[in-house]
Amino acid sequence: MPSVRRGMLGGALDQPYFFLSYARLDDRAAYVGRFYSDLLKALDLPVTVSARQPTFRDVENIMLGDDWLLELSRAVGSCKAMVALYSPAYFRSQYCGKEWTHFAARVKRYQEMTSVQPRALVPVIWEPVPQRRMPAEVKAMQYTEQGLGEDYLKYGLLQLMQSDPGGDAYRHVVAELADRVRRAADPFNLPVDAPPAFDLSTVRGCFPLDEVPELTGHVRIFVAACTKSRLPTGRSRVTYYGEAPWTWAPYSPPRVPNVVERARRVITGEGHTASVAPVNAQLIRHLNRARQLNQVCVLLVDAWSAREAPYRGALVRYDELYHPTTAVLVPCHEHDRESGEDNAALWDAVEEVFQRNWLRRNDPHDPVFWAPVDQHQFDDMLARAVAVTQNRIAASGRVRRLPPGAPPPDAMPRL
Repeated sequence: MPSVRRGMLGGALDQPYFFLSYARLDDRAAYVGRFYSDLLKALDLPVTVSARQPTFRDVENIMLGDDWLLELSRAVGSCKAMVALYSPAYFRSQYCGKEWTHFAARVKRYQEMTSVQPRALVPVIWEPVPQRRMPAEVKAMQYTEQGLGEDYLKYGLLQLMQSDPGGDAYRHVVAELADRVRRAADPFNLPVDAPPAFDLSTVRGCFPLDEVPELTGHVRIFVAACTKSRLPTGRSRVTYYGEAPWTWAPYSPPRVPNVVERARRVITGEGHTASVAPVNAQLIRHLNRARQLNQVCVLLVDAWSAREAPYRGALVRYDELYHPTTAVLVPCHEHDRESGEDNAALWDAVEEVFQRNWLRRNDPHDPVFWAPVDQHQFDDMLARAVAVTQNRIAASGRVRRLPPGAPPPDAMPRL
């Protein structure tokens, strides 16, 4: 076990071996805790919390009654290395920005004092983040390495855990990250900033970005896909379908997230919120309501399910009307032999459903109807379609303002 010093924290370790910096929003279903435990095991460090805990994760080390800001300041100001879980939520978190910024400043001071550049900050791609959503300081630091595997670089560590938590790809990444933590923490002795002289709350973090996205809002996702208990006519590949329409996974199941989860990540990564519902007979009413509220809508349509009840009627009705703030994507795995270009009958049926929209299919000047969309194109096409429809809302959407006059009372008067 690596040697560490004691003293400043009243018996506890004054220099955690590493500090885990992550967004609380990313700790759904305890995935962050699982990764933290697996990383400790790979480092041969104690997993249970004790006075000799040589690492720091807030929910593990800050106990009931502790001054959380004081403990957080101590850890960030003294840790030997920092493991930062990059994600859209991470770069929207004010305190993650403070943690990252101050630790980076400690690294810079060490470099100025020694002329040695320590790689003490270990970035982890928890969920992929568009570079435009990263501060310049973060982009300047290398965070992608081929040795960690293509699936990790493309989909992030969270997806590896969700698809195969005990698999070779996940275990390989954890082992490689453990090696990087050792190389980050062992050789260097970064300057220590201790409370009360150092207070993390006073740090001006480099994120969230000062420039807030110009257009943010809510995106409504509607899914037209059958389920594995009721496959579309002529379809034999049950692996592409789930228990519900929103668990449809058209891309290489089960190694990448289902298409709805992937769409949600793209949309939230662009700064929007998202909701999901199946396509049904009320689709036009929902689209009209969304347009009144200046909300973008996205239809994710399975080519096989488009011609099936209950989807066909709703989609045909959509095609007959003009909805400029609605985008349509028809995802299809390029190696799905049943859905390939040789299946002319399938795509003829899709064209029959979307007769009008098919005329503008894959038009780069009107990029809101894409069919088919392979897994390598999906993220970019979806982001582009959402941006175009958002711009249309900005240009012609209804302006929603509060009525003039004094603000309403806190409570309505009783009759």
